[in-house]
Amino acid sequence: MEEILKPHSLDDSMIASIGFFDGVHTAHQALLKRTIELAKAENKTPVVITFDRHPKSVIFDMDFRYITPLDKKIALLKGYGIAHVFVLPFDKPLSEIPAETFIKDYLAGVHTLVCGFDFRFGHGGKGTTTLLKENADFNVHIMDEIRWVDQKIGSTLIRELIQAGKMQQVHHHLGRYFSIRGEVIHGEKKGRLIGYPTANIELSNVVTPKRGVYASITRIADTLHHSMTSVGHNPTLNASHPLSVESYVFDFDQMIYGSTITTYFVAWLRDEQKFDSVKDLIRQIDADAEASKKVLNPLNLSLPSHEFML
Repeated sequence: MEEILKPHSLDDSMIASIGFFDGVHTAHQALLKRTIELAKAENKTPVVITFDRHPKSVIFDMDFRYITPLDKKIALLKGYGIAHVFVLPFDKPLSEIPAETFIKDYLAGVHTLVCGFDFRFGHGGKGTTTLLKENADFNVHIMDEIRWVDQKIGSTLIRELIQAGKMQQVHHHLGRYFSIRGEVIHGEKKGRLIGYPTANIELSNVVTPKRGVYASITRIADTLHHSMTSVGHNPTLNASHPLSVESYVFDFDQMIYGSTITTYFVAWLRDEQKFDSVKDLIRQIDADAEASKKVLNPLNLSLPSHEFML
Protein backbone atom coordinates (compact mmCIF):
# COMPACT_ATOMS: atom_id res chain seq x y z
CA MET A 1 0.00 0.00 0.00
CA GLU A 2 1.19 3.53 -0.69
CA GLU A 3 -0.23 6.92 0.13
CA ILE A 4 0.60 10.61 -0.03
CA LEU A 5 2.92 11.74 2.74
CA LYS A 6 1.27 14.61 4.57
CA PRO A 7 2.75 16.62 7.44
CA HIS A 8 2.97 14.57 10.64
CA SER A 9 2.04 11.29 8.94
CA LEU A 10 4.84 9.30 10.56
CA ASP A 11 4.83 7.80 14.03
CA ASP A 12 6.93 5.77 16.45
CA SER A 13 5.74 2.46 15.01
CA MET A 14 7.78 3.08 11.86
CA ILE A 15 11.38 2.79 10.79
CA ALA A 16 11.66 4.67 7.51
CA SER A 17 14.19 4.92 4.74
CA ILE A 18 14.10 8.04 2.60
CA GLY A 19 15.30 8.83 -0.89
CA PHE A 20 14.30 9.07 -4.51
CA PHE A 21 15.24 5.43 -5.20
CA ASP A 22 15.29 5.66 -9.00
CA GLY A 23 16.26 2.20 -10.22
CA VAL A 24 16.01 0.62 -6.74
CA HIS A 25 19.58 -0.51 -7.43
CA THR A 26 21.91 -2.60 -5.27
CA ALA A 27 22.94 0.33 -3.05
CA HIS A 28 19.26 1.13 -2.50
CA GLN A 29 18.64 -2.54 -1.77
CA ALA A 30 21.33 -2.47 0.94
CA LEU A 31 19.58 0.52 2.51
CA LEU A 32 16.21 -1.28 2.33
CA LYS A 33 17.72 -4.41 3.84
CA ARG A 34 19.12 -2.40 6.75
CA THR A 35 15.76 -0.69 7.28
CA ILE A 36 14.01 -4.06 7.43
CA GLU A 37 16.65 -5.46 9.81
CA LEU A 38 16.25 -2.51 12.19
CA ALA A 39 12.47 -2.76 12.02
CA LYS A 40 12.55 -6.46 12.83
CA ALA A 41 14.92 -5.90 15.77
CA GLU A 42 12.70 -3.14 17.19
CA ASN A 43 9.38 -4.79 16.28
CA LYS A 44 8.53 -1.83 14.05
CA THR A 45 7.13 -1.46 10.54
CA PRO A 46 9.61 -0.85 7.68
CA VAL A 47 8.43 1.99 5.43
CA VAL A 48 9.86 4.13 2.66
CA ILE A 49 9.49 7.85 2.00
CA THR A 50 10.00 8.78 -1.63
CA PHE A 51 8.94 11.43 -4.14
CA ASP A 52 6.60 11.35 -7.11
CA ARG A 53 9.07 13.07 -9.45
CA HIS A 54 12.76 13.86 -9.46
CA PRO A 55 13.55 17.20 -7.81
CA LYS A 56 15.58 18.24 -10.88
CA SER A 57 12.46 18.00 -13.03
CA VAL A 58 10.84 20.69 -10.87
CA ILE A 59 13.76 22.88 -9.85
CA PHE A 60 15.36 22.99 -13.30
CA ASP A 61 12.23 22.29 -15.37
CA MET A 62 13.88 19.21 -16.88
CA ASP A 63 12.29 16.48 -18.99
CA PHE A 64 13.62 13.82 -16.65
CA ARG A 65 13.85 10.21 -17.80
CA TYR A 66 13.52 7.49 -15.16
CA ILE A 67 15.06 4.07 -14.71
CA THR A 68 11.92 3.12 -12.79
CA PRO A 69 8.75 5.22 -13.20
CA LEU A 70 6.81 5.77 -9.98
CA ASP A 71 4.45 2.78 -10.22
CA LYS A 72 7.31 0.42 -10.98
CA LYS A 73 9.46 1.91 -8.23
CA ILE A 74 6.71 1.42 -5.65
CA ALA A 75 6.17 -2.18 -6.72
CA LEU A 76 9.91 -2.89 -6.50
CA LEU A 77 10.20 -1.32 -3.04
CA LYS A 78 7.40 -3.54 -1.82
CA GLY A 79 8.92 -6.51 -3.63
CA TYR A 80 12.11 -6.06 -1.61
CA GLY A 81 10.14 -6.27 1.64
CA ILE A 82 8.96 -2.73 2.47
CA ALA A 83 5.53 -2.79 4.11
CA HIS A 84 4.37 0.71 3.25
CA VAL A 85 5.44 3.41 0.79
CA PHE A 86 4.77 7.10 1.44
CA VAL A 87 4.95 9.30 -1.65
CA LEU A 88 5.63 13.00 -1.23
CA PRO A 89 4.54 15.13 -4.21
CA PHE A 90 7.50 17.28 -5.18
CA ASP A 91 6.57 20.76 -6.37
CA LYS A 92 7.96 24.31 -6.22
CA PRO A 93 6.54 25.11 -2.74
CA LEU A 94 8.06 21.92 -1.32
CA SER A 95 11.43 22.72 -2.93
CA GLU A 96 11.47 26.03 -1.04
CA ILE A 97 10.90 24.60 2.44
CA PRO A 98 13.96 25.05 4.70
CA ALA A 99 15.65 21.83 5.75
CA GLU A 100 14.79 22.33 9.44
CA THR A 101 11.13 22.84 8.59
CA PHE A 102 11.11 19.70 6.42
CA ILE A 103 12.40 17.68 9.39
CA LYS A 104 9.79 19.14 11.74
CA ASP A 105 6.83 18.84 9.36
CA TYR A 106 7.49 15.62 7.47
CA LEU A 107 9.95 13.45 9.41
CA ALA A 108 9.28 14.12 13.09
CA GLY A 109 7.58 11.31 14.97
CA VAL A 110 9.26 8.42 13.19
CA HIS A 111 11.22 5.99 15.38
CA THR A 112 14.30 5.79 13.09
CA LEU A 113 15.20 7.33 9.76
CA VAL A 114 17.61 5.46 7.46
CA CYS A 115 19.28 7.34 4.61
CA GLY A 116 22.32 7.34 2.40
CA PHE A 117 25.50 9.24 3.23
CA ASP A 118 24.79 11.80 0.48
CA PHE A 119 21.10 12.40 1.20
CA ARG A 120 20.24 16.08 0.71
CA PHE A 121 16.96 17.84 1.40
CA GLY A 122 15.37 21.23 2.00
CA HIS A 123 15.65 24.47 0.06
CA GLY A 124 18.79 24.59 -2.07
CA GLY A 125 19.73 21.10 -0.89
CA LYS A 126 21.15 22.61 2.28
CA GLY A 127 19.94 19.74 4.42
CA THR A 128 22.74 17.25 5.03
CA THR A 129 23.05 14.15 7.18
CA THR A 130 24.93 16.25 9.74
CA LEU A 131 22.13 18.81 9.91
CA LEU A 132 19.62 15.96 10.09
CA LYS A 133 21.31 14.43 13.14
CA GLU A 134 21.59 17.82 14.84
CA ASN A 135 17.89 18.65 14.42
CA ALA A 136 16.14 15.28 14.64
CA ASP A 137 14.19 14.10 17.68
CA PHE A 138 14.40 10.55 16.32
CA ASN A 139 17.14 8.05 15.61
CA VAL A 140 19.14 8.57 12.40
CA HIS A 141 21.02 5.74 10.71
CA ILE A 142 23.40 6.73 7.89
CA MET A 143 24.46 4.20 5.26
CA ASP A 144 28.00 4.38 3.91
CA GLU A 145 28.82 4.74 0.23
CA ILE A 146 28.78 1.50 -1.77
CA ARG A 147 31.29 1.28 -4.63
CA TRP A 148 32.12 -1.15 -7.40
CA VAL A 149 35.41 -0.97 -9.33
CA ASP A 150 36.12 2.51 -7.92
CA GLN A 151 32.73 3.88 -8.91
CA LYS A 152 29.87 4.88 -6.67
CA ILE A 153 26.84 2.73 -7.39
CA GLY A 154 24.15 5.27 -8.15
CA SER A 155 21.25 6.15 -10.43
CA THR A 156 23.28 8.66 -12.48
CA LEU A 157 25.91 6.07 -13.35
CA ILE A 158 23.25 3.49 -14.21
CA ARG A 159 21.45 5.91 -16.55
CA GLU A 160 24.74 6.54 -18.34
CA LEU A 161 25.38 2.81 -18.67
CA ILE A 162 21.87 2.22 -20.08
CA GLN A 163 22.36 4.99 -22.62
CA ALA A 164 25.73 3.44 -23.57
CA GLY A 165 24.17 -0.01 -24.07
CA LYS A 166 26.36 -1.59 -21.37
CA MET A 167 23.66 -3.97 -20.15
CA GLN A 168 25.92 -6.43 -18.34
CA GLN A 169 27.15 -3.61 -16.10
CA VAL A 170 23.60 -2.33 -15.69
CA HIS A 171 22.58 -5.83 -14.60
CA HIS A 172 25.32 -5.84 -11.98
CA HIS A 173 24.34 -2.45 -10.54
CA LEU A 174 20.58 -3.08 -10.55
CA GLY A 175 20.82 -6.69 -9.41
CA ARG A 176 18.37 -7.51 -12.22
CA TYR A 177 17.92 -6.82 -15.92
CA PHE A 178 16.95 -3.31 -16.98
CA SER A 179 13.46 -3.45 -18.41
CA ILE A 180 10.87 -1.34 -20.18
CA ARG A 181 7.21 -2.12 -19.61
CA GLY A 182 4.51 -0.84 -21.90
CA GLU A 183 1.46 -1.49 -24.00
CA VAL A 184 1.91 -3.16 -27.38
CA ILE A 185 0.80 -0.66 -30.01
CA HIS A 186 0.23 -0.87 -33.75
CA GLY A 187 3.25 0.01 -35.83
CA GLU A 188 3.88 -0.06 -39.56
CA LYS A 189 3.70 -3.90 -39.52
CA LYS A 190 6.55 -4.03 -42.02
CA GLY A 191 8.33 -6.62 -39.90
CA ARG A 192 5.70 -9.15 -40.93
CA LEU A 193 6.59 -8.62 -44.58
CA ILE A 194 10.17 -9.79 -43.96
CA GLY A 195 9.34 -12.68 -41.62
CA TYR A 196 10.07 -10.88 -38.35
CA PRO A 197 6.84 -9.51 -36.84
CA THR A 198 7.60 -7.35 -33.82
CA ALA A 199 5.81 -6.15 -30.71
CA ASN A 200 6.15 -2.36 -30.55
CA ILE A 201 6.09 -0.97 -26.99
CA GLU A 202 4.63 2.44 -26.29
CA LEU A 203 7.35 4.48 -24.59
CA SER A 204 6.79 6.67 -21.54
CA ASN A 205 9.20 8.77 -19.49
CA VAL A 206 11.86 6.06 -19.14
CA VAL A 207 15.57 6.13 -19.93
CA THR A 208 15.95 4.87 -23.49
CA PRO A 209 18.80 2.45 -24.15
CA LYS A 210 21.44 3.10 -26.78
CA ARG A 211 20.10 2.66 -30.28
CA GLY A 212 20.80 -0.73 -31.77
CA VAL A 213 19.89 -4.39 -31.48
CA TYR A 214 19.78 -6.34 -28.22
CA ALA A 215 19.44 -9.90 -27.05
CA SER A 216 16.41 -9.63 -24.80
CA ILE A 217 13.79 -11.47 -22.80
CA THR A 218 10.13 -10.59 -23.17
CA ARG A 219 7.53 -11.21 -20.51
CA ILE A 220 4.04 -11.78 -21.89
CA ALA A 221 1.43 -12.39 -19.18
CA ASP A 222 3.41 -14.57 -16.75
CA THR A 223 5.62 -16.31 -19.29
CA LEU A 224 9.18 -15.39 -20.26
CA HIS A 225 10.31 -15.72 -23.88
CA HIS A 226 13.64 -15.34 -25.63
CA SER A 227 13.59 -12.37 -27.98
CA MET A 228 15.65 -9.76 -29.75
CA THR A 229 14.86 -6.07 -29.53
CA SER A 230 15.56 -3.10 -31.78
CA VAL A 231 15.82 0.40 -30.34
CA GLY A 232 15.86 3.11 -32.97
CA HIS A 233 14.20 4.58 -36.03
CA ASN A 234 14.19 1.58 -38.39
CA PRO A 235 16.15 3.53 -41.03
CA THR A 236 15.83 0.89 -43.75
CA LEU A 237 12.04 0.53 -43.64
CA ASN A 238 10.56 3.66 -42.03
CA ALA A 239 13.25 6.20 -41.27
CA SER A 240 10.82 9.06 -40.65
CA HIS A 241 9.17 7.49 -37.63
CA PRO A 242 9.99 8.41 -34.02
CA LEU A 243 12.16 6.26 -31.80
CA SER A 244 10.66 2.83 -31.20
CA VAL A 245 11.35 -0.23 -29.07
CA GLU A 246 10.33 -3.33 -31.02
CA SER A 247 10.83 -6.95 -30.00
CA TYR A 248 10.76 -10.08 -32.11
CA VAL A 249 9.75 -12.93 -29.81
CA PHE A 250 11.14 -16.30 -30.86
CA ASP A 251 8.63 -19.11 -31.44
CA PHE A 252 5.63 -16.90 -30.69
CA ASP A 253 2.80 -16.00 -33.05
CA GLN A 254 -0.09 -14.72 -30.91
CA MET A 255 -1.76 -11.34 -31.44
CA ILE A 256 -1.00 -9.21 -28.36
CA TYR A 257 -1.97 -5.67 -29.39
CA GLY A 258 -3.24 -3.80 -26.34
CA SER A 259 -1.45 -6.15 -23.93
CA THR A 260 1.17 -4.89 -21.50
CA ILE A 261 4.51 -6.64 -21.87
CA THR A 262 7.96 -6.20 -20.39
CA THR A 263 11.21 -6.27 -22.33
CA TYR A 264 14.38 -7.13 -20.37
CA PHE A 265 17.62 -5.99 -22.03
CA VAL A 266 20.27 -8.68 -21.68
CA ALA A 267 23.07 -7.70 -24.08
CA TRP A 268 23.72 -5.08 -26.76
CA LEU A 269 24.63 -6.73 -30.06
CA ARG A 270 25.23 -4.00 -32.63
CA ASP A 271 24.53 -0.43 -33.71
CA GLU A 272 21.48 0.58 -35.67
CA GLN A 273 22.24 0.44 -39.39
CA LYS A 274 20.66 1.49 -42.65
CA PHE A 275 20.94 -1.20 -45.29
CA ASP A 276 21.08 -0.75 -49.05
CA SER A 277 18.36 -3.34 -49.60
CA VAL A 278 15.70 -5.28 -47.74
CA LYS A 279 17.61 -8.44 -48.63
CA ASP A 280 20.67 -7.14 -46.78
CA LEU A 281 18.47 -6.22 -43.81
CA ILE A 282 16.99 -9.72 -43.63
CA ARG A 283 20.45 -11.28 -43.82
CA GLN A 284 21.59 -9.15 -40.87
CA ILE A 285 18.44 -9.86 -38.83
CA ASP A 286 19.03 -13.59 -39.38
CA ALA A 287 22.53 -13.12 -37.97
CA ASP A 288 21.12 -11.08 -35.06
CA ALA A 289 18.72 -13.91 -34.25
CA GLU A 290 21.58 -16.40 -34.06
CA ALA A 291 23.67 -14.04 -31.94
CA SER A 292 20.73 -13.48 -29.58
CA LYS A 293 20.14 -17.20 -29.14
CA LYS A 294 23.81 -17.74 -28.35
CA VAL A 295 23.52 -15.17 -25.52
CA LEU A 296 20.11 -16.30 -24.28
CA ASN A 297 20.19 -20.10 -24.49
CA PRO A 298 22.41 -20.54 -21.37
CA LEU A 299 20.03 -18.43 -19.26
CA ASN A 300 17.53 -20.07 -16.94
CA LEU A 301 14.15 -18.42 -17.41
CA SER A 302 12.05 -18.83 -14.30
CA LEU A 303 9.35 -16.94 -12.45
CA PRO A 304 9.40 -15.71 -9.80
CA SER A 305 12.96 -14.47 -9.94
CA HIS A 306 14.57 -11.27 -8.67
CA GLU A 307 16.10 -10.82 -12.11
CA PHE A 308 12.65 -10.53 -13.67
CA MET A 309 10.90 -8.40 -11.08
CA LEU A 310 8.27 -6.44 -13.01
